[in-house]
Amino acid sequence: MKLPKWILPILAILLLSPLGAQAQSWSCRHDNDVREVHVVTAGESPVPCEVVYKKLTEGAEDQVLWNAQNDGSYCESKATEFVTQLESWGWTCVETIAEPTATN
Repeated sequence: MKLPKWILPILAILLLSPLGAQAQSWSCRHDNDVREVHVVTAGESPVPCEVVYKKLTEGAEDQVLWNAQNDGSYCESKATEFVTQLESWGWTCVETIAEPTATN
């Protein structure tokens, strides 16, 4: 059986991706600046969650912009809205895969 050409890159991505990666993340660039937005959860559960904003090239401390204790979709929607706002300000953002990390 011959596999379609598009299946091999997808299989490679799935096999090389970190197992258990759960955090939704975006990396955003504007000129020489890099910022990241992460939805961070504690393990398998979508709550509690935080939206963490990192200004990687600017020497600023990480910021927790939003958090939720009962509704995991809140963090995801707020992060997505914020990435859309960054893009409207001229940032170029791409979704990335991040290692899962627990909230504090």
